[in-house]
Amino acid sequence: MRVGVWRWMRLISGLVFTLVCLWMALRHVRIDGLKAVLRGVQWSWLGLALGSLSAGYTVRIYRWWWMLRFLNPRVLLRSCVGPLIAGVAINNVMPFRAGDALRVLGFQQQLDTPSASLLASLLIERILDLTVLVGIFLIGLLGLKPHGIPAVYLHTASVLVAMGVLGWALLLFLTDPLRSLLRKLAHNRVLTARDWSSRVELQIERLFLALNIVRAPGRALRLLILSAVVWACEGAILVFVAQGLHYQGAPLGPWFAMAIGSLSTLIPSTPGYVGTFDFFTISGLLAYGASASAAAAVAFIAHAVLWLPLTATGVTYLLLVYPARLRNPFAAATSAARGQERT
Repeated sequence: MRVGVWRWMRLISGLVFTLVCLWMALRHVRIDGLKAVLRGVQWSWLGLALGSLSAGYTVRIYRWWWMLRFLNPRVLLRSCVGPLIAGVAINNVMPFRAGDALRVLGFQQQLDTPSASLLASLLIERILDLTVLVGIFLIGLLGLKPHGIPAVYLHTASVLVAMGVLGWALLLFLTDPLRSLLRKLAHNRVLTARDWSSRVELQIERLFLALNIVRAPGRALRLLILSAVVWACEGAILVFVAQGLHYQGAPLGPWFAMAIGSLSTLIPSTPGYVGTFDFFTISGLLAYGASASAAAAVAFIAHAVLWLPLTATGVTYLLLVYPARLRNPFAAATSAARGQERT
């Protein structure tokens, strides 16, 4: 019951925050100005944006497969395509990161990999992405005039850097003590009485074994390079959309907007990050000299490019291959995990 109440509270707070962000994003935008910008769009640039989206997700899939094959060399690259795109699609249409739950729990048989290992790969992805995005964000801050940097940007930078440092400290230095702590907790009275201790301890070992992937400097560097390519493709989407809408701001603007817009997805909001992504992307473009109408047009079209193709592809995949998981990702993923998890 408490979990249900917490979920509802989070959903309502996310909806409120989304509405506030939408109002803040649109309050200075003139509708006639926005229409004028959209009428002048050059569609060939949007084709390039879609190509960049495809390239970026191709590298994402390769990066995930490259991690998983250290845990199981039998994992096939093609087996990673559907689960990753399906996870993104469900995140775009369902609350509470249901797509992440589905990706971790629902595809163990297809990937021949335990859920704890899949969870570790997801955590590593998040830390890698955060590292690259924070780097781009900080470069964007350096490109702004010192007196023109809003205080909220500086505070945000401090928090994000701290999160990145903590994430890497966890991966590189704190895994052993944390594993020891969790193993002790796995043998508490409640779990021992229910005969769960051995199963919990097995999952803990699988989780930390997978996290060790990045403890080798060569592997960590390669994953960082792949992550940089991923976000270069994502930034190119903003650049191409901006060019197609005759963006007049500084060249670094779309990259800064991409970083701050993507980092805003860490904030609880509605599925698809409606409002939060748009507001922060617009603010990043405004900081580099774009007009309010042009910034809004770039943000909305870039959001559509990022949302529509991936959602359509992922939902189609689930409809054709796993229709039950589309109807209820949480329940279907949990059911699949119970039936497929290797002990």
